[in-house]
Amino acid sequence: MTLVGVAAAITPVIPQVAQAAPQAAQVAQATGSELQRITPAVDPGKPPQDQMVLAVIGDYGGCGVDRACASENQVADMVHSWNPAYILTVGDNSYQQGRPEEVVKAQAPYKADIDAGKFFPIMGNHDYGNGCTPESVQPSVDFFKVPVAYVAGFGNGLVDFLNPDVNCQTSSGTTMPPIYNQYKNTVDKSTAAWVLSGGHQPIYSSGKAGNNPDRAWMMTPGVDLILAGHDHHAEHIVTSDGYNIAITGNGGEGITPLFSTTPGSLYREATDFGAMRLTITKDSLKAEFVTLPGKVDYYFILKKDAQGKAYVAERSDWVDPNPDPGQNPTPNKYSVSFDLAADKTDGLTYKNYEDGPFQETTVDGRKALVLQKNSFGGANQLYMFVDDTAISGGPYAVTATFAYRSPVPGTFALQYDSATSGSAYQKSASVTIGADQVNQWQTASIDIPDIRFTNRENGGADMRLSAPANLPLAISGVKIDVAPPKPTVTHVSMDFSGEPNGLNWLPYESGPAHEITVDGRRALQVDKNTFNSGNNLYLVVDDKFIQGGPYDGKATIEYRSPVSGSFVLQYDSAATGSAYQSTTRVQISSQMVNTWQTVTLDMPQVMFRNRQNGNADMRIVGASNLPLIVGSMSVDIAGGEDEALEDALNAVAAAEAHPSAETIQAAEAAIVKLPAGTDADALTQRLNAVKAIVAGQILTAAREAVAAAEANPSAETIQAAEAAIAKLPAGTDADWLSQRLDVVKAIVQAQELLAGITSRDLTDQAAIDDAIADLAEARTIIDQLPEDHRGSLQDSATAAQRRIVEAITAVLAAPPQGKPAPIARPWLDLVIADTYDRYGKDNMQGQVMRVVTGHATGQEVKAAIEEFLAKR
Repeated sequence: MTLVGVAAAITPVIPQVAQAAPQAAQVAQATGSELQRITPAVDPGKPPQDQMVLAVIGDYGGCGVDRACASENQVADMVHSWNPAYILTVGDNSYQQGRPEEVVKAQAPYKADIDAGKFFPIMGNHDYGNGCTPESVQPSVDFFKVPVAYVAGFGNGLVDFLNPDVNCQTSSGTTMPPIYNQYKNTVDKSTAAWVLSGGHQPIYSSGKAGNNPDRAWMMTPGVDLILAGHDHHAEHIVTSDGYNIAITGNGGEGITPLFSTTPGSLYREATDFGAMRLTITKDSLKAEFVTLPGKVDYYFILKKDAQGKAYVAERSDWVDPNPDPGQNPTPNKYSVSFDLAADKTDGLTYKNYEDGPFQETTVDGRKALVLQKNSFGGANQLYMFVDDTAISGGPYAVTATFAYRSPVPGTFALQYDSATSGSAYQKSASVTIGADQVNQWQTASIDIPDIRFTNRENGGADMRLSAPANLPLAISGVKIDVAPPKPTVTHVSMDFSGEPNGLNWLPYESGPAHEITVDGRRALQVDKNTFNSGNNLYLVVDDKFIQGGPYDGKATIEYRSPVSGSFVLQYDSAATGSAYQSTTRVQISSQMVNTWQTVTLDMPQVMFRNRQNGNADMRIVGASNLPLIVGSMSVDIAGGEDEALEDALNAVAAAEAHPSAETIQAAEAAIVKLPAGTDADALTQRLNAVKAIVAGQILTAAREAVAAAEANPSAETIQAAEAAIAKLPAGTDADWLSQRLDVVKAIVQAQELLAGITSRDLTDQAAIDDAIADLAEARTIIDQLPEDHRGSLQDSATAAQRRIVEAITAVLAAPPQGKPAPIARPWLDLVIADTYDRYGKDNMQGQVMRVVTGHATGQEVKAAIEEFLAKR
């Protein structure tokens, strides 16, 4: 890619930042072995800069379409108050299509930074005009004077910032994008202390657009921090394999809400505009998420382990103010649709949107929606909305059926919110329209295993039909059918002589009851309902056992009554929609009074969704306040999975919900009971993802525990760190953390030795000898510690030495009993060392003789001093 020099005005700041020739606007191609470096090479004769502040902004360019610019300007003012060396962006620098006039307006707050060569953008979908053509991104390339893919170095080897044009470079399965080898080579050959990689669409996100697994190729060893935007919020994610992702899409162009929390998310904020401040030294990278007007909401600090991999050494304590409660995957309707030909809409609607226009017309005598050209580029689209009162949350397995017609060959697919990938625009299998199908009404169905209905797409849509190459597709109807879930178990029961098994009774004001003993066995007596003449016994099925429906069910009740009468079982019916659908009435004749009876009642299309009073699933209603006695009851439903597969599915789901060594072990034990095949393989694959999460959590916990021990050395913090390291598999991570902890152990050992000297009674010779030995051991340990870990130990050792010498002085000055004893050489050496530390070499002999007079001769002292000074 040919480049020419920048204007002279910016040359003094970054001499080699290049102005792209027109062909630079093309999607980055695989030319050369590395990404193009647009800043000066590192000067090996100079050290890296000691410290640098960078700002990261994203999704800020709303001024480009004449929207209110206040938020963008306020963020810019805040960023400029930091006086950053450079400003990096994560895309969508302009809206809506990155046209020349939009680019100019959107960059007004940062124009001085751009002119000074301090601004390094990456291009997002709006900068590319929602496409990937050279023409669409050319205005941004011309304005910023950078190519669409590059690497920029800052601080003479302190930082490399890689922009591999992620907006237009996606992977598919194991097939990497064309730029991947250049990107990886650039990472591998970088000598910078820190490597940052920027991509517009985040690999993982808890935001509206969600995960983009086709950008996961950015996670290559050597990348320390991945910057992203696209979702208009702030977030810090640590992936299962230890990569840090920072999303900063809150730079000024609106805020978008949070959705299901992506695994590894440590911080999320979606209420305020802001930016990220990076403070970088050779040894650490501090990332601060700052919101207007300048509040640091959250920070984390990265450091490197022995293998050079970045890890979170410190971070803010952050509590999610709105934990993701999840959604109950039980629809109120199992089918929604619209049919223009029949002029019917049933829970499914459609709306025009700026990148999804359509025209209502008649095609071949049938009412239809004809997709109009998407002026934003890419594909023609139809946005569809599912009524939340019909189906919400998920995931569900559904079949989507389309009635369509096209005047030309082509393809279309459904883009939906996927629980598996986390993407709000997951593409389904495509429907192909062959030449022999042109100008004919057709019907096609697409099976989707993991759709969620959470209104995450543009305009609050749940899904969109996407027809590439601006296919003028006509749609006359769409139907979404939810496959009823299979239950985790098929049998629940309660027996008052034992423990309940997924079924229990529920006390309620219109359903009082009490336990009694009848014929020597425990039972439940239904009491009089004071609200009306029907006695009620409310029953609830544990959601962990059976939930949703509809199912074909049967209830078996063991009962007795002291009087004749009748009762019914009322349940939630999908067939009628009633939450109190009655079964066949059970009659109790006079011959049946005071004897145990058993009855089985059919419950076709029964639902378990807690719709009755007190959130019960069903109730027994006795006519005329029948004093019914219930001994046991069971509910059985059809359609359950194989028992072993049930257990394995439940165990893996439990591991996914609560990742831990215990849940993984339970899931492994359940999977091993399955025969080899697709079920076992699929569950093993799901469990492997959980293992990766737990491995990352264990490693993070071990790193945090060791860091805590380093920050506060003590027996307790060491014990906690040892326990955390013990959970790691043998290998480099465990070895390196153990080495770091060995240093902490040595510090604590030295502290304990010195503390013992300080607290010991030194009034006799033996105690002084022990103290001298402990001091020598402590100093040996201190000398072996790295200098930056010695802290105050040197001062503590000096203080301990001073106390021992004071004790020696007191012992030697005491009136002798008989002839004074000669001073022991270790005592004399310590007195000499202390004298040197306190007074220096001047008059050392005189100072020492004041202490040892009568216990050592002047010649002995002189010889000992000369020996001491020779060693110094």
